[in-house]
Amino acid sequence: MTTLYSFTDSDVDDAIAQLDDWLFHNAREAAKSESGSSPEMLIVAGAQGAGKTYLLEKQLLPSGRYPNHVRLYLPDFRKLHPQYEAMSEHGVLHEYEHTETFIRALSGKIFELAFANRYSIIMESALDDKAFAGFPPGAVAAGYRFEIHMIACKEEFSHWATLDRGVKSVEKGEIERFVALSQIQASQANARNILNAFEHACTQALGSEITLYERGFETDQQSKVLCHSTCDAIGVLTPQADYNGQAFFQAPYHDTPVEIRRSPEGSGSGTYLQFFQVVHAGMIDEPVRQLMVKACCKTLGRSTDLVPRIPKDTFRELSQYVLKYTYP
Repeated sequence: MTTLYSFTDSDVDDAIAQLDDWLFHNAREAAKSESGSSPEMLIVAGAQGAGKTYLLEKQLLPSGRYPNHVRLYLPDFRKLHPQYEAMSEHGVLHEYEHTETFIRALSGKIFELAFANRYSIIMESALDDKAFAGFPPGAVAAGYRFEIHMIACKEEFSHWATLDRGVKSVEKGEIERFVALSQIQASQANARNILNAFEHACTQALGSEITLYERGFETDQQSKVLCHSTCDAIGVLTPQADYNGQAFFQAPYHDTPVEIRRSPEGSGSGTYLQFFQVVHAGMIDEPVRQLMVKACCKTLGRSTDLVPRIPKDTFRELSQYVLKYTYP
């Protein structure tokens, strides 16, 4: 990705130095006191607009189970770009676009340092880079245990969610971007390789677990658990009866039980199949279609006061959804 604002490897190192104590302190202390224990990798995955950050910050982190984990990305990390002050004069969308190359370099460096020291790691994956399928084997070899949370959303719901998030971010002055439906579809196309790699890694690390969620208008826009499986023997993923005592979400359009099951022979119901069935189900029921129309109208109403800071495509895409879901 090209950018108007250059940076060097030294700039990335300087950013790491600024984050060092806050980012790595707890992990270092835990590594000293828990010598020989297996590090953990918490992965929250799903296409853009799936609600990964919300799930992480509102449900997972408040549980208190991850105080020593190194988080690879936060929006504020973008402000460590050496030319951030210059680009900030042009608005939050400009900031996002022109810090993207920098943030990938910075997050990559954070990962390298955390992985080399066997620190526990928090990673969010939008499935937008095929490279995510490449690191799990190395993490297994390094002794990592996995906790994977995957959120499946219907494609057009995800797209609306990114548009709504973008409008809110411009309104609040937060760093964000607008995502095209084609980008979300490209991410979904990567899902097979990435999710299969995550699943296989779970089967190779005892104590690993994998949880699949659905998010959409059917779930009141909340991420609700569809199924949860654990690895209690190498090569095996065993479905559990609930998720930490929480019953699974069951929608009438799920014709068969949703479960992730693997055996050493490779048989069973895999993660990608369950994910795929949600993503491509479509918003068919009339109440759901009405909710989509109301949501798009609300986003349109909020965005009109933000012209010209909102891309023109946003208005067009939201309007097209209103027409599509009003008239079957």
